[in-house]
Amino acid sequence: MPLLGRKFLMASVDSEGLIRDDPGCKELLLEAMRYHLLPEQRASLTSERTQERRPDGMRPYIFAVGGGSLFAIHSECECYNPRTDRWVALAPLLTRRSRCGVASEGKFIFAVGGYDGTSDLSSGESWNSRTNKWSPIAAMGTRRSCLGLCTLNGILFAVGGYDGASCLQSCERYDPLTGIWSCCPALSQRRRYCKLAAMDNCVWAVGGLDASSAISNVERLDPREGRWQSVPALSQRRSSAGVAALDGNLYCVGGSDGSSVLASAEKFDPRRLRWETIASMHSRRSTHELVAVDGNLYGIGGNDGSSSLSTVERYDYRLNKWSLVTAMLTRRSSLGCAVLDCLPIDRIARPC
Repeated sequence: MPLLGRKFLMASVDSEGLIRDDPGCKELLLEAMRYHLLPEQRASLTSERTQERRPDGMRPYIFAVGGGSLFAIHSECECYNPRTDRWVALAPLLTRRSRCGVASEGKFIFAVGGYDGTSDLSSGESWNSRTNKWSPIAAMGTRRSCLGLCTLNGILFAVGGYDGASCLQSCERYDPLTGIWSCCPALSQRRRYCKLAAMDNCVWAVGGLDASSAISNVERLDPREGRWQSVPALSQRRSSAGVAALDGNLYCVGGSDGSSVLASAEKFDPRRLRWETIASMHSRRSTHELVAVDGNLYGIGGNDGSSSLSTVERYDYRLNKWSLVTAMLTRRSSLGCAVLDCLPIDRIARPC
């Protein structure tokens, strides 16, 4: 019941005689309502009733969404199967988006904000893995391109960015259960081209650009406490880097230090509270994406300082080694990527 819509819970479930007359059933309804009304506490409210059922055959896939290249803003989307090392095209976005935020939740991929070639966007849309179709969602309260986006405990967090006039400090969160955006605590400093990751029940904002230069600062938000806290800074300034959590560590890969595009990478160990250097990628990359799948990291697309890239690299943290895998179908930088568990890829990619 926690996964049912709030209106249905109140209009249909609450009026059902069985629910009203049985104390055990009524407690299940109260549990569902608490899950809806207290999104910041969902980590502690998680149970088997808050998890979607998984059909047999569900596996993780990587989705590359939108982006830009030298002469184009892209609406194209594609999907990568790590088990077959193969990309396939999917239904395109409703709106061309570069520098947008992309994240997954449930059976959906969300693409939020970005730049369409003319203006910075507040709009968003979601892709349904069961229909291979994009649909509009509620717009953010603020236009944001170059934002950070991630999912934590079923809530999407949109952080910082650029509204067409200034670098932003504000943050918003979106609850897919209610379809509503609401304000959440502001960053301690303005950031655009920062990247987000969810780890240890916190949202981590890493690097980016302030009003004038690349920064190394890192901060995290614990929604239960309602404030951002500073954590040890990166070993070097990075904007437009790739950021992902894997095996209890936070990884930051590539990016720009303000003068050159980087291939170097580092990871943060929250137990030791320090950043450590790891192996560099084969290619320099900024405005790329980094995602974690099946115990590996994937660095996807981006720009090497002269052109947009279609290449993809896989990092094995056990060997501390990067290797090339099959490239995307489309060259793109300033793209968004997310991982989503889906049924076999040939069913996902069926025509709309």
